[in-house]
Amino acid sequence: MTRAEYELVYSAFKHFRCLMTDEQEVLSEKILDDLFYPSFDALSAKQELTGDSYFDDIDDEIEIPKPSIFPVGAV
Repeated sequence: MTRAEYELVYSAFKHFRCLMTDEQEVLSEKILDDLFYPSFDALSAKQELTGDSYFDDIDDEIEIPKPSIFPVGAV
C-alpha cells in the first residue's frame, strides 16, 4: 500500500468518525494499523515454532576466556 492510498483510507475514517460508535472507532484504528504496519506483529517461522529470539545465539558467538590462577600482570 502506498502512502497516498493509506492517507485516502485514513481520511475516509476521519470523516466518518463522528458517526462511529466507540467500538467502531477502535476497529478503524486497528484497521489503519494493520494497513500501515502489516508485519509489525508477525513473527518469523523459526520464532513461531521454537520461540527463539535474535539474541539467543549471541552467547555462542562470544568466546569467554578461561580464568587464570595467576593475577593480572604477574605472568
